[in-house]
Amino acid sequence: MTDTDRPAEEKTTDESQMTDRRTLLKATGTTIVGGAGLAATSGSASAQFGGPTVIGVDDGLLGWSADGSIPVADEVLVFIHGWFGDSTVESQTTDVQDSLESGGYTPDETVAIEWPGTTLNFVGAEADTEDVGEVVAGLIEEFYDAGGGNIRLVGHSLGGRCVYWTATKLSSGYEIETVAGLGAAADGSEICDDPWNPGLSNACEVRNYHSENDSTVGGAYGGFGDTALGTEGAGCTPGANYTDVDVTYSVGSHLAYLGDTTVGSDLAAAINSGSCTSGSGGDDGDDDGSWWSL
Repeated sequence: MTDTDRPAEEKTTDESQMTDRRTLLKATGTTIVGGAGLAATSGSASAQFGGPTVIGVDDGLLGWSADGSIPVADEVLVFIHGWFGDSTVESQTTDVQDSLESGGYTPDETVAIEWPGTTLNFVGAEADTEDVGEVVAGLIEEFYDAGGGNIRLVGHSLGGRCVYWTATKLSSGYEIETVAGLGAAADGSEICDDPWNPGLSNACEVRNYHSENDSTVGGAYGGFGDTALGTEGAGCTPGANYTDVDVTYSVGSHLAYLGDTTVGSDLAAAINSGSCTSGSGGDDGDDDGSWWSL
């Protein structure tokens, strides 16, 4: 636990502060489009032939659903983008995959979850993450039912909300091997208590990567008595399988998690350890060490 952590029971949320910040975020939609474009230019060639498998998740006439299924394989990386990330999800996914491969972990298949994040209605997009998480949970259950091996679920920003919702929405009897949030757009209290704390039991290992340089998340979340999950970490010990990883010294901005070698090396090492029950619940990152997209 970092020196900024506070017990969950001491947390309250300054709702007016968060509303003002989110209003400002919505008003800067054109800036965020430009930030999402940066991610598109940073990707390198994917190790998976033809790039990641893209599965669209959208709200249709019959409700939220997916237009594909997760390929059945022993090791599958599933990545979920954040706000305004749907247009660059393939390059973002490739960046994450490349960083993991540099760290020593190579998935058999890689999947990019594309959901309608390009909207000036940030509060609406934030609310949609619950539905996206529920659909992805269904895809993962189908994957296991079909004989699939291990799922490594990673989400950036609002995609971080999606992965924590996915774990929470998973049906009884299913368990995701690895869940990782990168600069998750959330309050620490959301994973310390409701709505996501119960879902931690549906994952073997949860790693939350945060950076004090992530002013995007820090400007929209946290506030009096709470923390910004993607900037400061949870500020509590949500569960024995949960670890906050401080990458402040390595990640200099909100988009910099994508492809970061420190993030990739740490997550690859956790996966390759073969143990998903050894999380200490503390913050094992090193402490030395914008307005883009959520």
